[in-house]
Order: sequence, then structure tokens, then C-alpha cells
Amino acid sequence: MRAVWNTATMLAPLGVIMLLWELFARFGGMPAAIFPPLSDVFYAIYEMARDGVLWRDVSGTISRLFKSVFVGVIAGTLLGAMMGYFRLWERALVAPMNFLLAIPGTALFPLSMMWFGLTELAITSILMYEVALTVMLNTWTGVKTVDSSLIKAGRAFGVKGIGLFWRVLIPAALPSIISGYRLAFSRCWRILIVAEMLVSVSSGLGYRIYWAREFFNSDIVYGALVVVGVIGLLIERVFLRTLEVMTVERWGTMRELE
Repeated sequence: MRAVWNTATMLAPLGVIMLLWELFARFGGMPAAIFPPLSDVFYAIYEMARDGVLWRDVSGTISRLFKSVFVGVIAGTLLGAMMGYFRLWERALVAPMNFLLAIPGTALFPLSMMWFGLTELAITSILMYEVALTVMLNTWTGVKTVDSSLIKAGRAFGVKGIGLFWRVLIPAALPSIISGYRLAFSRCWRILIVAEMLVSVSSGLGYRIYWAREFFNSDIVYGALVVVGVIGLLIERVFLRTLEVMTVERWGTMRELE
């Protein structure tokens, strides 16, 4: 019953928004070419799914996302943990990290296209950059802010050196690390959709939005945007939320909201 209630409270606002959208599109006087009814949008999604276009676009976008996130998360977690644990690493990397964080990933697309051309690497390189920096910052912050009493308790039980790092610091810093994963995914997802509009790719949700805009197919534009939002929500709730439940909530380092 609790799961049903949680699902209902999450879906209820979406249902209200969908109802208001349909009513405004039908009776608000807006041209359908600019603001189509939600029923037309869902029909456009159905047509794309039936023709296979939707699945090809989704698979292309998801493939780019997971390749970039996988590399960026590993690099960012390792570098951030080393910065939080070793003072020398922190002194060496904190200034370059803050400098690069001030440069938006989207501003680097002209440079990546000069280096790699209109290729997949031009997209994934920028996504890895964004993910690695975001995770690196949160991991460093999480490890640095671990309560000193936990470290003293670990040492009192004989945990030292690398064991203290893996058995005390990383578990205690996980709330901040997982928060970094969420932020990194969110930034990566948004930049990926924009990147697919800029770089010449043959498939992807961003590419589909740009293509539909060229032909003024507003129902496909809105449909692709709906799919983008749904996939982003599912990934956050299925993967990231599950990781949080299996680690920090299970260990008691983050309380579950009532």
C-alpha cells in the first residue's frame, strides 16, 4: 500500500498537468501547429514507435549516455576520493578543477568539433568532461567533510591506511557521492540532447527534435520532449534511487523520508 501511495503521489501532479495541457490546447485558442493537444502528441509517439524511429532514437541516445557516464563516473570518483584523502592531490587539482567547472560543457562543443569533427566522439568527450568534474567535486567534498569521530572510531578498531579509506571514508561520504551522480546524470542528459542537435548524427532524441523543428512537426517535437522527460525520470528512479536505497539508506547514513 505504501508503494501504491508513493506512486500515486508522484503521478498525480503529472496527471493534472496533462489534463490542463489537453484542455488549454483544445479550448485556449492556440494554433495546433504551435501547441498541439496532448492526444496528438501521444499519437505522434505511437507512430514513431510503430515505424521503429522512436526505438532507434532512444537506443542511440541511451548508448551515448551510458558510455559517457560510465567513464566520467569512474574518473570523477577516483580523482575526487584521492583529493579528499591526500593533501598533495588536493593542492594539485583543486585549482584546475574549479577553473574547468567555470567553463560550461556546451561552450566547448565548437572546440570538440574542431578536434574530432562531426562524430560521436565530439559528443561523448564533452559528456565525460561534465560528468567527471561534477562527480569529482561532490566526491572530494563528501570525503573532506566526513565526521572526524568516525575516523577516530575506525582507528580505534584497528582500521588504518587504505582500509580506513575504503571502510570508513567512502561509505560515510556516499550521500554526497550519490548526490554527485544525480547531478552529473542530470547535466549529462540535458547536454546530450543539445549535442545531438548540434552534431551531425543519424539518430537520437535531440536529432529527432531538431529534424521535426525543421519541418514544423510540432507534435513530434513535443512527443520527443515527453520521451526525454520520461526516460530521465525512469533512469533517476530505477538506477540512482535504487543505488541510494541499497547503500546509504540501508546503512543508516541517510534517512528515508516518511
